[in-house]
Amino acid sequence: MRPHIIVHILQSIDGRVAGKFFSSAYDLVGAYGSIRDELDAECIIYGATTAAEVLSGVHAGRPTQVRRPVPPGDYVAREADFYFAVVDPEGTLRFDAPDTARGNLNGHIVQLLREDVNPGYLSYLRGIGVSYVLAGRGRFDAELAAEKLLQLFGVSRILLMGGGFANGTFAAAECVDELSLIIAPVAEVASGQPSLFETTRGLRADPLEFELAEVRQLPNSGLWLHYMR
Repeated sequence: MRPHIIVHILQSIDGRVAGKFFSSAYDLVGAYGSIRDELDAECIIYGATTAAEVLSGVHAGRPTQVRRPVPPGDYVAREADFYFAVVDPEGTLRFDAPDTARGNLNGHIVQLLREDVNPGYLSYLRGIGVSYVLAGRGRFDAELAAEKLLQLFGVSRILLMGGGFANGTFAAAECVDELSLIIAPVAEVASGQPSLFETTRGLRADPLEFELAEVRQLPNSGLWLHYMR
């Protein structure tokens, strides 16, 4: 079994999830947060790049690592009411503390790593009290990571909130159950920006089909599109 996973994203009208359009979509940020709260999850998953951009005390760049023996397997530093899980297969982030915040949400950090990550990085995480789960060797296993979030932390409902590669990794593993799309009435018109679902080269997946469950008009010509599988 795995948790129920909902992609919740603010995107441009041409499907981009990053770029200059955000400056024109500021009026939709409040609705984005309100609908996030409505969806009532126990955990938010971010990709490593997004986590470093939006979470307090999370930084891009590998830390100085001291190679100490670590017990095999996953590490649960503590239980919490809310979690921020980060897809960071190779261990590229460093942290000021084992907990973090975004806006009014506070939570414990869980790193989602590959099994063949550098052992020195695991030692670093244990030293500062950041939890981690190991999923996949050579390629990150999104489904296994989701299953472990349920088994080890009791998380049954997750919001997957970008970026595009994190979304695409779980979608390719057919681990997306709903889409919650806040559509800004702005076209990014930039091919270099990530779209809602991105995948690494060589990762093939079948199309995912959804049914429209709800449409809600938002301020300033925005839309909320809610799809379910």
